[in-house]
Amino acid sequence: MTAPTRTPLALALFAVLPLAGHAAAPAADAAAAGAPLDRSDAATLDTISVIGHRETRQVQRIGQVELQAVAPGTNPVKVLEKLPGVHFVSADPWGSYEWSNRIAIRGFAQNQLGYSLDDIPLGDNSYANNNGLSPNRAILPENVAELELAQGAGALRIPSTSNLGGALLLHSADPSAEFGARAVLAFGDNATLRSFVRVDAGERNGFGAYVSGMRNEADRWKGAGVHEQQQFNGKAVYQWDQGRVALWLSTSRRNETDDPDLSLDLIRRCGYGWDNYAPDWQRALDAANGRFSGCVKTKDDAYYLARGLRDDDLAALSGEFDLSDALRLNATGYYHRNQGQGHWFTPYISSPTIPMALRITSYDIERSGLNARLSYTVGQHTLEGGVWFEDSAHGAGRSFVDIDGPIDDQRFFARDEFAQRLFRQRFDTRTRQWYLQDTMRLFDERLTVNAGFKGQDVVTDGTVVVPGRAGGRLGARDSFLPQLGVAWQLNERSDVFANYTENQAAFRPGVNGAWSLTQASFDLSRDRARPEQSQTLELGWRYGDDRYQLSTTVYGVNFDDRQLVIVPCPGVVSCPNQFANVGKARTLGGEVAFVWTPAERVRWLASYAYNDSQYRSDYVAGGQRVPVRGKRMVDTPKQLFATELSYGIGGVELRLGGKYTGKRYYTYSNDAGTDAFWLWDAGVSWNRRDLGRIKSLRVGLNVYNLLDKTYIATLGSNGFRDYDPQGTFQTLLTGAPRQWFVSVDAQF
Repeated sequence: MTAPTRTPLALALFAVLPLAGHAAAPAADAAAAGAPLDRSDAATLDTISVIGHRETRQVQRIGQVELQAVAPGTNPVKVLEKLPGVHFVSADPWGSYEWSNRIAIRGFAQNQLGYSLDDIPLGDNSYANNNGLSPNRAILPENVAELELAQGAGALRIPSTSNLGGALLLHSADPSAEFGARAVLAFGDNATLRSFVRVDAGERNGFGAYVSGMRNEADRWKGAGVHEQQQFNGKAVYQWDQGRVALWLSTSRRNETDDPDLSLDLIRRCGYGWDNYAPDWQRALDAANGRFSGCVKTKDDAYYLARGLRDDDLAALSGEFDLSDALRLNATGYYHRNQGQGHWFTPYISSPTIPMALRITSYDIERSGLNARLSYTVGQHTLEGGVWFEDSAHGAGRSFVDIDGPIDDQRFFARDEFAQRLFRQRFDTRTRQWYLQDTMRLFDERLTVNAGFKGQDVVTDGTVVVPGRAGGRLGARDSFLPQLGVAWQLNERSDVFANYTENQAAFRPGVNGAWSLTQASFDLSRDRARPEQSQTLELGWRYGDDRYQLSTTVYGVNFDDRQLVIVPCPGVVSCPNQFANVGKARTLGGEVAFVWTPAERVRWLASYAYNDSQYRSDYVAGGQRVPVRGKRMVDTPKQLFATELSYGIGGVELRLGGKYTGKRYYTYSNDAGTDAFWLWDAGVSWNRRDLGRIKSLRVGLNVYNLLDKTYIATLGSNGFRDYDPQGTFQTLLTGAPRQWFVSVDAQF
């Protein structure tokens, strides 16, 4: 595999990074607690807040206490599922298995949201991410200080070309003011063993730093194979009276054995625990020859094995400078390099000696960028403007390797090992985004008005390296995407807000993007191609005091040029996709979040969301009209409910939480879907301080899927289709049964 050449922005960033080599971190206690990089946005709560004080949009936050209450290694994005409107599923108990992970908010799918870490854009969080990496690979959960979620629309400053809807911002913890160390060890079901170590250098004359590393190994909950990850995070900060400079370094090496894509019919025949054949090579070989046994009826009912490999390196240098009492500059330069492969043993391609081959899907990314903003406060106004530039090169392709038996595929295969190459594309994307806004605080700051707009110019050139998929240029341009928000403080405890936002999503390159067509189909559709756009309106009321937090929101969303990806064949066959523009779609909904704290260590959280998302136009596929007008959007439950009760006494804390997910569809016609289900989790922890050299010790037990529910977690693992009347489309992943994990967390 050849990596893309380095972009000019990458070379410029590497020229700057060595200058920060001696930087370290601030010593303030607030920083040690994990305040966000931008001091103006610092949160004051360590647990969970459903109140976005003076925010002109729905904004909710989760702090370190909540993040550390779950089993170590849990994807920080999964913790958001208790918030209203957030639909998160995964086939594994930690929410970290990327082939199965799905998050949707108010009808916006995973790749229609925005994600960032300390102003570093993370792309669209899809499995075949073309312009970033998942939050779980960008930062270790132990190093996350805070999660910030805007369900309706993110702020104008969000560096994203996919955020038609909400945005998820992660803030990394700053180094501690004192020299110290932290060690976390977790073990449990599936031979799970996870270790984490962090060492803080302490503060010296404004400098501070930490380094941390993690290793995780776990067997899959069904069948053969493992999930493995090694990860490193390092942060250094230098802070003075008028500013600070921070350096972030992260590496991730990930190896996942994949679950098979199931269908309703296959689950009925073979059960929820059905898996691929490994380590039974002979049964896989028999099936490839058409000799089926047991519940198996077709070649696609199972394959021998599947795998995903991802290597990431991320570096960022950021600065925050008070140029005067009223003028502040924030700037972040970053560089990211990724290499990935997906492996499937396929019976559709023959090797010289057997009717099977190893199918390789190759990914690589090299991108660099600059995200900067300038804010100026004068009187009752705060004027802010910013730019985001990114140059990205992304390669994607599929090839086949000849095999003669059950080879070990836990490595990257080089180009000279490929016996056949199905296709190979290269995508060069130039992203330019800018914004300008004015925040006004009037009537003794009881009224906050936020008005502004952003512009976007994203151009992608797709080049055909090996024929099989399309090449050509597509652009998404709009110089005026407005946003207007108002918040009125009714009294010291409550406020009302309203927000209107327009957004646009750039065309997605890659194996499942707008270029994953035949050249003829792409050429016919290119002149008529329009990027997806959305208009979001939300209205809400919030209340908060020492005992109660309450947030209620109603919203409406209109979509223009909604794009549907139609998968015409089993994924392992690698057919070019089909695309349909269904024109308009709309969403109406409402949410309620409630937190009650009757005593200092007793808390009850409840959230409810109702969402009605519908396609508003039919479309044509294969020359046939598909009537989807009035049908619900795929993988969008109409109702979500979450509840959690926590109780502390002495050094012990108990937690019990449940999540209800309503019925979902995986066909655009709504002729096939999955039933609603409840999942319950529980946890207990014991905490002590000052045990000799140990400053604090926490021992925890977490139980996932407490009632051992059998359920279908992921829809669309292999995409979506028009119809599935017989329930044979393999695009479902089942969730893990009851699992338990014990952890020991010591700080020195």
